[in-house]
Amino acid sequence: MDGSFVGQSGDRQAMREKHRRRIIIVLTCIVCVVAVSGIFTFLINSFLNKEYVLYEVKSSTETTDSKTVTYMDYNGKILKYSRDGISVIDASGETVWNGSYDMISPAVNICGDYVVAADIEGKSFIVYNGEEQGKEIFTEYPIVQACVSSQGVVAVLLEQESSNVINIYNPYDVSNNLLVEIPTNVDEGYPVCMDISPNGLNLVAAYVCVTSGKLQSRVVFYDFSDVGRNTNCLVGARNYDGHVVADVRFLSNENVCIFSDDGFSVWSDMKKPVQLYAKTFKSNIKSAFYNKNFIGMIFETEDGKMQNHLRMYNLKGKKALDIKFRDDYDCVRMYDNDEIVFYSNSKCMVYRKNGVKKFSSTIDAKVIEFLPTNRLNRYYIISENQIQEIKLKK
Repeated sequence: MDGSFVGQSGDRQAMREKHRRRIIIVLTCIVCVVAVSGIFTFLINSFLNKEYVLYEVKSSTETTDSKTVTYMDYNGKILKYSRDGISVIDASGETVWNGSYDMISPAVNICGDYVVAADIEGKSFIVYNGEEQGKEIFTEYPIVQACVSSQGVVAVLLEQESSNVINIYNPYDVSNNLLVEIPTNVDEGYPVCMDISPNGLNLVAAYVCVTSGKLQSRVVFYDFSDVGRNTNCLVGARNYDGHVVADVRFLSNENVCIFSDDGFSVWSDMKKPVQLYAKTFKSNIKSAFYNKNFIGMIFETEDGKMQNHLRMYNLKGKKALDIKFRDDYDCVRMYDNDEIVFYSNSKCMVYRKNGVKKFSSTIDAKVIEFLPTNRLNRYYIISENQIQEIKLKK
């Protein structure tokens, strides 16, 4: 009896001790997880809120043609073009691909790997895909504007004697490169801007006209699939009475942003366009920027200390950022990494999407372009005399 009782008591004590050790281990693990999570969160926040004021030059290439050349971002590399040709160069200044032409007034549009170079007021354009020689197309009428899709399909606005026409081309279809011809209605007004969807199946164009002595804009949506062909490609339209639409841009295959003099609106479903939301503002709009995730506006302020007011919205219309800043700028853009890039003749700045200033520095040269690279914390500063790849540092 006594031996059996002592054995059971010892077993219970051993079980309690084992249970206690398990609790200690669990609590220790929880504390470690919380500590590691806290440290990880601290490091992430420190990285996301880190501000750089200095940079080091990783490579530099001398230039002699900066006054006659235009520079653009091309998938983290630099695209440059002029009257006599186009090329893409990397950080070391090496040519990735190039093409020659003779244009009086070239204009370039990029979508993915495809590039269209069009001779404005001329009658030719060339499409490049970064691998093959350019595909040149000659038009019957002078070119007003051209834009390219990520498939190489090109929309070209042509100016006829009494009206205009929008032609859709596939330069890679040898048998039939003119896919669609859209005559513009004189009553709709004069087309001022347009954009083609990345998949090449839709087009949006803005027209300006005077009705009853008042200026107004009309935005028209076109669809080139079987759905649109049943309605002569026209699938939707919207009048903007008393306002001027300054630009139209596809944010994706299904989302379009319409920029007007008093704000912007986002549309979706290009087979039967519907407005998702619209934002109008009373303040004077200085600049607009966008990428596939956000649309931003910068306004003048009456604040003597902060002369710029930036508001940014996501595609659902929710305000994603609202900040004021005093720095002056000449150009602003937003890239796919959600960074907002500013520059003037003598200064470059980068803001993160959370409103934290990532980089700000005065540049000892006249800045022509400030572009991102495809590497973390590296950018291109293009000045009158050189192209520099820089790396940010504290």
